[in-house]
Order: sequence, then C-alpha cells, then structure tokens
Amino acid sequence: MEMLFENSSPVFFVDAMLGNIAKKLRMMGFDCMYDANIEDNELIRLAKKDSRIIISKDFDLIKKSLKSGIRSIFLEKKDEFEQLYEIILKLKLKKIEIEGNNTRCPKCNSKTEFIKKEFVSNKLPYGVLDHNEKFWICKNCDKVFWEGSHIINLKKLAERLNERL
Repeated sequence: MEMLFENSSPVFFVDAMLGNIAKKLRMMGFDCMYDANIEDNELIRLAKKDSRIIISKDFDLIKKSLKSGIRSIFLEKKDEFEQLYEIILKLKLKKIEIEGNNTRCPKCNSKTEFIKKEFVSNKLPYGVLDHNEKFWICKNCDKVFWEGSHIINLKKLAERLNERL
C-alpha cells in the first residue's frame, strides 16, 4: 500500500461500535485492535501505549483521547463505505490494495502467511480446495483464508474507494 507514513502503516484501535470496520481494515492489511467489551479508559491507555490511532463514532471517547494526546478519527458517516472513505481521507492514504500476502486475520489481527494447499486440505470446507489455488493461514489462531467471495467483494470495495481518491 502506498501511504504518506514515513516508516510504516498507521495502526489503529477501533471502538466497540465499529467491529465491521475493524475487520475490513485488518483485511486491508492494517494492524487494527478491537475489543467489543473494553472500557473507554482502558482503550485510551492501550492506544497510547502502542501509539495507535483511535477510530470511533463516540464523540466523548474522541474528546478524551485527544486530551490524552492520542491521535483520533471521529467518524461522522453512518454508511460503512463512507466511514472507510473518511478514514482514508483523514490519513491521506493514496491507495488501498487487497492482497493475500498483506492481509491480517479479521478474527485476531495477526499476520497471515501463504501456505501450500496440501498443508490445509484437512481444514477447509467441502469444495473449497477444488475451486481455489492460493491459501493463507493466520500465524496466531490457525484460521485458513482463500480468495473466496468475501475477498472478491472486499476488492470491489477497495476499487470503489480508490476511484474516489
């Protein structure tokens, strides 16, 4: 991904109201913490500790985080596409690419890595092995991914976002 960040991609902490945004950011390759049950003060503490950008629709949380010196993004839009576009604009990202080798696990946020299909054949639903050649596995939770309809839809979403940039 081509971005305006000197040494690395931005890292995020997404609040409990935005679980789908967290999953999409992870699949776009961003390190994105998410906890549906975390209290605001703990979220702020962890975000500060790891220099994470807080993303939220909760104005009070954003105010608290800014007072604590934490970079934050307040999402005003309700539509998920528009929310992702807000994030891209506010961070001045140039292009979003969905690539299996850069994706993070949508479940646990760990990096995924390419794995040969013969090593995951026993972990796949019926029929997946017959219709896919490329597979990735989460280094942490052992979940297997392939370029199914969810990735195709996410790539279309990324194309729409990139068209607006």
